[in-house]
Amino acid sequence: MNYSETIDWLENIPTSFDSNYNNYELKLNSIKSFLDFLGNPQDNLKTIHVGGTNGKGSTCHIISSILQEHGFSTGIFSSPHLYDFKERIKINSNYIDENFIVDFINDNYEYILKSDLSFFEISFAISLCYFRLKKPEYSIIEVGLGGRLDATNIIKPLISIITNIGYDHKKFLGDNLVDIAKEKAGIIKTQTPIIVGESNNIINKVFEGIASKLNSKLYYANQRKQKYKSDLKGLYQSKNINTAIEAIQKINSLEINEEKLLKGIKNVSINTKLIGRWQIIKKNPNIIFDVAHNLNSLKLIFEQLKNIDGEIRVVFGTLNKRHQLKCLEIFPKSYKYYLCSPNVKRALSINILRNHSNKLGLKNQSFDTVKQAFDKALKDSSQNDTIIVTGSFFVISDLKNNFF
Repeated sequence: MNYSETIDWLENIPTSFDSNYNNYELKLNSIKSFLDFLGNPQDNLKTIHVGGTNGKGSTCHIISSILQEHGFSTGIFSSPHLYDFKERIKINSNYIDENFIVDFINDNYEYILKSDLSFFEISFAISLCYFRLKKPEYSIIEVGLGGRLDATNIIKPLISIITNIGYDHKKFLGDNLVDIAKEKAGIIKTQTPIIVGESNNIINKVFEGIASKLNSKLYYANQRKQKYKSDLKGLYQSKNINTAIEAIQKINSLEINEEKLLKGIKNVSINTKLIGRWQIIKKNPNIIFDVAHNLNSLKLIFEQLKNIDGEIRVVFGTLNKRHQLKCLEIFPKSYKYYLCSPNVKRALSINILRNHSNKLGLKNQSFDTVKQAFDKALKDSSQNDTIIVTGSFFVISDLKNNFF
């Protein structure tokens, strides 16, 4: 198989989940067995583990940028990707070599066929083997889903991070913040510092109880008040920056230089190729891509849009997740919405999206594809308008051929 055939095969293996996650199981036994088979590539890596509900990917990349400015090479494993699988695995700003992925699948094809490994588990194993080969000084690992039973939770990190707790993936993590926090807190390790990005009286006791039991020092990053200049333009990034700084300062082996730290924060996108976070694609009209995909992250998007003059046009599609329609209840009625379904099996039906929008009195038009929705929003816009494309990684991915 060539690279494109390999990725197509990987994304369609039988153990990948369907539109309702019916085949998806949170477990650790299969990834442990696979990594044993691969010679446990994680054993000699210095890792930083990043979990939470929102901001995981940004926090990973901010930490990487700061470390790079201090002269360290860093590996990043994050998900999902927007345009190309290679985005998931990087050394600094360099994507994984296509040939490594192809060779990995060819070499382990028989094992994968007879196992019950998921797409995510295989992707994670690829990253660990790549980092073993390339030997970055630090490897930053983003949790996929939850924490306690996420495949990434086999690592023994220098530090663990929980960015925040919000409602997402309720089918697996629970219907209330305490239950979700317990699952996310599963990445806390014995005698390993834990950074929590946002303290919350409801869930602090969960983190404090588990940290105390495991003799791990717990730090809350939102006690930091300083503002920093960054090429990440989303206002919400201030929380992720504070979390990243707190984590960097609690890694015992690091000596932090303030000037290099500030430079790392300033040049995150340049140093790491982070995309899709309040990413200004062009101006006149303003076109912004943001991968916000749940209630908490969308609230932050609409909060920032309040500061923008001109008509706001929202190209929105999302996945068919439990209670996802509640997101529409916070949508400002003064905006114009261009509803669509991303080209993925798990997409929320356009009919359901349109009907619920109509019930809420949102000014909307609906389209079969993201491109059709975006093209109409662009046609309707004057130079002073703003088009924001949001709701899912997959919505932005569908516009790859328009801009990239």
